[in-house]
Amino acid sequence: MNSIDMHVHTSDSPDADIPAWRLVKKGIENNLAGIGFVAHLDLNPEDFCYGSFNAGTYDESITRARIESGGRVSVMKGLEVGEPHIYEEQAKKLVDYSNYDFITGALHSVKGIGMILGSEVYKDGDPFKIVEEYYSETLRMVEVSDIDILAHLGLFRRGLALAGLKYDFNELQLWPETIDNILRVLIERGIALELNTSGLRRKEKVTYPTPAILERFRGLGGTLVTVGSDTHREPHVFFGLERGAALLLKTGFREVNTFLGRVPKAFELT
Repeated sequence: MNSIDMHVHTSDSPDADIPAWRLVKKGIENNLAGIGFVAHLDLNPEDFCYGSFNAGTYDESITRARIESGGRVSVMKGLEVGEPHIYEEQAKKLVDYSNYDFITGALHSVKGIGMILGSEVYKDGDPFKIVEEYYSETLRMVEVSDIDILAHLGLFRRGLALAGLKYDFNELQLWPETIDNILRVLIERGIALELNTSGLRRKEKVTYPTPAILERFRGLGGTLVTVGSDTHREPHVFFGLERGAALLLKTGFREVNTFLGRVPKAFELT
């Protein structure tokens, strides 16, 4: 593939089960140029991964992965911090962000509503009100959080699909101002927009964000993008990277980004 996957979970997170060194071996087999590993750092008690992060064991995993790589694939050490606009102060008491190549910000839960990636919150609430608040909360998150990448924008579609509700709508028609503000903040603050391909393997069969939002980001002048499979376990290791790269090229992007020491580095799409 000669690609870079910037969203790969290892067995250091409780919802994933493949060690980093084995993922490196798979990356070499698939001709990946780089892997951006992320461990869940979730401090929201509602989250399945709450309180699971161990910096020492994660460091050991990345060290072994780099030894396994032998320089054949670039290994980057990252964190996926849940709701960083709420929990960032606590997170920084646990870890030193400067020891990581990149910090990914993720919105899994909306304050006062609950976990948006599952079906439960949609059973009693108005789905469109929940999605509207999801985007408002995302705007608050990107405005203040110390992050390098915004993860899986539009993840609520996973929950809507699980709940058997409509998920194939164009939110740009419903909340254009809020979404434009999110994208503009990313551009102004130099935060990369992740094209997450995990939705391609689920019922919704779409990327996060959708092609329409990716096109809007490009139209507003956005250039910093990453692509990530959100790998957690077999059989979906590195799933959708080729389709993600093709979508980026179709939208007009010619480069994706990696991070080293929290500094973005462009990698040509082919």
